[in-house]
Order: sequence, then C-alpha cells, then structure tokens
Amino acid sequence: MKIASMHAYASILANAARNGWNYTPESIVSGSKRHFEEMSLQLIAAGYEIVPADAHPHCANLNRAEDNKSTMTEPNTEGSPNHRPRPNPS
Repeated sequence: MKIASMHAYASILANAARNGWNYTPESIVSGSKRHFEEMSLQLIAAGYEIVPADAHPHCANLNRAEDNKSTMTEPNTEGSPNHRPRPNPS
C-alpha cells in the first residue's frame, strides 16, 4: 500500500514539475504523508483493510472452503440438455 501510494504521489509530482511547479522538500514529505493517509482512508471506505506488510491475515472464507472440500461432489448434469454420458473404460 505504501509503495503504491509513493508511486502515485511521484506521478503527481512529475506532472506538476512538467507544468513548472516547484515544491520544497518539506512540502513533498508532508504531501507524501497526506497522500498515503488519504489513499488509506479511501480504501478503507471502499471496504478494504490495511494491514502491515509482514502481517498474516486470517481468511475465514478460505478456512470454510477447506472444510467443505471433503464434502464437495460433482454437479448433477444428467438433467442438462448438453449432458453426454461418459464412455465406460474397457
């Protein structure tokens, strides 16, 4: 997330420089921090969770899928108009 924010902010600064705008190093640092915070808030508002890069988040859906794996069966296609029986191996 931090890297994506830095890339986006660098692009904003590059466009500003092409248009003749100059910023002090202090304003670039504060703008970078502000950009990261605003980008984080937008992603959180969209339903994402921001976690540290070394975090190992728990996915409840993944565990549920693993639990259901042993009970999964092939879909019933016999009523399907495109169903063709498999040939018996000889």
